[in-house]
Amino acid sequence: MDTQPVAIVEKTIGDTTYIVEYAVSGCAKETAYEKVKKLILNDTESYQNIRAS
Repeated sequence: MDTQPVAIVEKTIGDTTYIVEYAVSGCAKETAYEKVKKLILNDTESYQNIRAS
C-alpha cells in the first residue's frame, strides 16, 4: 500500500487478536464491503466444491 494507514484497530476475540490497518484510496475500484463480500462468497464456493468431491 502506497498510502499511510488512516487508522489501526486491534480487536481480541477469544484467544485471537485481529489487527486491521486501513487507508483510503482515491483509485479504488470497489469498496471494502464489496471486497470482503467477494472474499466470503469465493471461500464459500470453494468449500462447497471440496465437500462435493
